[in-house]
Amino acid sequence: MFGKAWKILLLVILLAGCVAGGTAVQIDSAAFLPDRGSKEIVPNACQPLYDTAATRVAIAPFSNNTPFDYAKEVQVHVTGASERQARGAAAGRATRGGAGVVWGTDERRRFQQDTRMTQQEMNSKLSESLEDAVLDQIRGIPGIRVYARKELSKVFDEMKLQQSGMVDQATAVQLGKLVGAKFIVTGSFNNIALSYRSTESIQRGGRDIGRRAADQRTGDNALWAALAGHAVAAAAEAVEGWSVEAEVLVRVLDVETGEVTFSKSFKGNESLGRIPYPGFAEVVGGVKKAGTKNLEDLRPALSRNFSARGYIIQTKTSPDGRQRIALVNLGSKAGVTENAQLSGYTFSEVEDPISGQKTCDQSRLPVILRVTDQIQQDKAWVMIEGEPDCVKRVKAGQLVETR
Repeated sequence: MFGKAWKILLLVILLAGCVAGGTAVQIDSAAFLPDRGSKEIVPNACQPLYDTAATRVAIAPFSNNTPFDYAKEVQVHVTGASERQARGAAAGRATRGGAGVVWGTDERRRFQQDTRMTQQEMNSKLSESLEDAVLDQIRGIPGIRVYARKELSKVFDEMKLQQSGMVDQATAVQLGKLVGAKFIVTGSFNNIALSYRSTESIQRGGRDIGRRAADQRTGDNALWAALAGHAVAAAAEAVEGWSVEAEVLVRVLDVETGEVTFSKSFKGNESLGRIPYPGFAEVVGGVKKAGTKNLEDLRPALSRNFSARGYIIQTKTSPDGRQRIALVNLGSKAGVTENAQLSGYTFSEVEDPISGQKTCDQSRLPVILRVTDQIQQDKAWVMIEGEPDCVKRVKAGQLVETR
């Protein structure tokens, strides 16, 4: 008798352990009976919410808020290098010009031409490059539909926006409403710094130390001392050259409330190498790499701000009437996983008594739609959990959203 009771107790403990471990709800959807006539009537004012199962996200024009002056930054270095070269020649010493190249008449003329083109192009291209990099990150988030620059060009024209111009918060929200987006992603370059790292003194010091150390030694010791000095000089020379540092700000605005739901700065730097002066391609390419170097942190952060939307395709009830399940059009491609929780919504049309304008009012149902083990790429079965009266309110055609 005690042996049988012990086995039963052990079985109960094992079953309890399975439940506590968060095992997915397992169902046989074929054993449930389809509900008849249980369908949500969607008012006309609420139809736009069903246009897409994914959250709509629009990329607003990014801006360049930096006082960065390409010509000034480069010229300061070039002028200093030329002065050092002139002083060295007067003293009978051999010195290098900017990045090891003599700064003559031809170089100055090319620099002036490149400067005009680079400064103009940077203002228009930098913001676009940041938009593209952010877009690459957002497109990897399941359950969202992104509207990028090309798709919004007509809206830009209607709002008389320059595609590379600065967009304030109110304008960004207005843009989101025009395209039916739930969120607007925008941002800016807030700092750009171009600098030239000269290691000439370190190189000269390394060689001098190596030479003096070699003079004080003989044989292999002298050789190793000289090599060590040259190694220091070579290492210093390897890091010499132009580098660019950039700081970017990315923000997410909730179109409905106008509030900023996400704001984060990203910093990075990029080496441009030992060249006389960096041109347009080098600077813009370097700034883009520097500003977007750490944007991989953006994807998980934004994933928590976006939710996937879909709707209920069908509902079923168990033969004993104690359980109900629903088939939703969100699956693994939308990021849905076992035991994930969804919210369900019902709608009503509200008419303004003064203007007569009809708007959509949505109400979240007091139930939990828990994803079962039955998940496909584009659909999944969920268990409807809640009070019996609330469970009965769930119908086909109602909107669902990941929590």
